[in-house]
Amino acid sequence: MWTESVDLHCHSWHSDGLWAPSEMAQRAFEAGVSVWSLTDHDTNSGWKEAQEACDKLGIKFIPGVEITCEVEIKSETHNPTSWHLLAYFPDGASDEFTSWLMELSEARVPRMKLMLKALKEHGHDIALEDVEKNAEGSLGRPHLARAMVESGVVESVDEAFAKWIGDGCPAFRERPLPSISEAVEAVHQAGGITSLAHPKYYGISMDILVPQLLKLGVDCIEAVHNSHTDSYRWELMQQGMPISVGGDSHGTERRPSPGKMAVPVKHLHACFRP
Repeated sequence: MWTESVDLHCHSWHSDGLWAPSEMAQRAFEAGVSVWSLTDHDTNSGWKEAQEACDKLGIKFIPGVEITCEVEIKSETHNPTSWHLLAYFPDGASDEFTSWLMELSEARVPRMKLMLKALKEHGHDIALEDVEKNAEGSLGRPHLARAMVESGVVESVDEAFAKWIGDGCPAFRERPLPSISEAVEAVHQAGGITSLAHPKYYGISMDILVPQLLKLGVDCIEAVHNSHTDSYRWELMQQGMPISVGGDSHGTERRPSPGKMAVPVKHLHACFRP
């Protein structure tokens, strides 16, 4: 049996999404989603609002987060600067995990200051406060890009990334990241479940990727992601790992709403099934 009622990858304005958690919950509900997770980058600050909205709508909310990690395996064809590990807490997360997550989020501020300094050296002076006003939680490059548009440095967010703050660009700066194994350990200690987000992005063949994930103790793999072809999704489903499903909606025009992601129920991790 297949279902389109599960979506476990979504962002709000607590990271790089455009809308409040309650708005994304409403959109998920209207799209027919009955099991939904909010997975903002490196922060759980939107969980309370998301849970309250889901309670009112009558849909199941699974608290989640997308943890930015070090590159685990170098690719010969792709050049990602990080890997992303999705973490889910069907029974809620511990205070210890929240503290661990907060440390990750706080590491974004020194990095942002370095990027602002680099922009200033190129003649573009943007205050940290102008970036922070675009963020409700975890501070990231999309917030800087919006500030660059507002200040007239660029005409669009895409231009900001392409010319200035994208990977390898003049104002790009890296930040300290946990390894996948460190993140898995933190999640498991808090009673959570892990899934590697959008695996195709990393450019690693399945015969290398899947054994490494199993070695690291990763619980699932996000086989069904909006960027994956049907053939890639199906091939991942045959690897023997439980899967997760994610539309990865940020509330933008390209994908405004969670949902409409077909997945075979039998391949989903048991905690994610409707």
